[in-house]
Amino acid sequence: MPVQSKEAPKDKFSLRLLADTVAAYIAGAAVAPIISAVDRGLAENASGKQALLPSFVNSMKAMVARPVTFFTSPQFFWIWLVYGSTYAAANTCQTICDRRKQDVAIPKLMSTFVVNTTTCIAKDQAFAKMFGTKAAAAVPMQSYAIWLTRDILSMGVFFTLPPIAGKKIAEVTGNERSGYYVAQFFCPLVFQTFLTPVHLLGYDVYNHPNNTIAQRIQFLGKDYWKNVGMRCVRQAPPWSIGTIGNSELRKYFTNKFTA
Repeated sequence: MPVQSKEAPKDKFSLRLLADTVAAYIAGAAVAPIISAVDRGLAENASGKQALLPSFVNSMKAMVARPVTFFTSPQFFWIWLVYGSTYAAANTCQTICDRRKQDVAIPKLMSTFVVNTTTCIAKDQAFAKMFGTKAAAAVPMQSYAIWLTRDILSMGVFFTLPPIAGKKIAEVTGNERSGYYVAQFFCPLVFQTFLTPVHLLGYDVYNHPNNTIAQRIQFLGKDYWKNVGMRCVRQAPPWSIGTIGNSELRKYFTNKFTA
């Protein structure tokens, strides 16, 4: 009996981690199509290869007309890797902290930041090479530094700011939970007015390394609101809809695997 009582929790813990991973990559696959289309559009628009909206529409048409090709393409897999891995980091961190009876806020912020930043920068490097107008070349350190800055700011907006802003919003809504949901949904979108230029600057440095500051400002001002709008379309699936879906799938698979 003592042996069985020790083994059971280990088995449950392993199954919980499995549920975390399965839920994460299903949620990641669900949000990847639209995000990959937006990111390709932003990359091609930044390089001058194709305008933003036509590129986005072409990706959506390709998904419908040639689904097997689309869902086995690097364009899809890179985004799936980024968000599936980020959700998996958040889920498994939650499970481990729950087991240790440890506060999850800082560990979850750090784990998701490291995983999201690492995979996102690798994805940006791949997209810049796949959808740029020049022959594939080494991505300059300036681009990496810019994208790292973007991700540090983004993780703060996505994970740290909503609980703080949610408490203020709750004073209006009268409910802390609804206040948090409002903040979680809108913070990533509102801050795209600042984060979008940072994101695109990394592409401009890669595509036009010799541009002057004036030329970079002119580039960032071109199609500014269109780019911000598309980035908002891109951020809503992973950081509001996707996180909710990941949470619900995690509960479902945890119940199924540990019942």
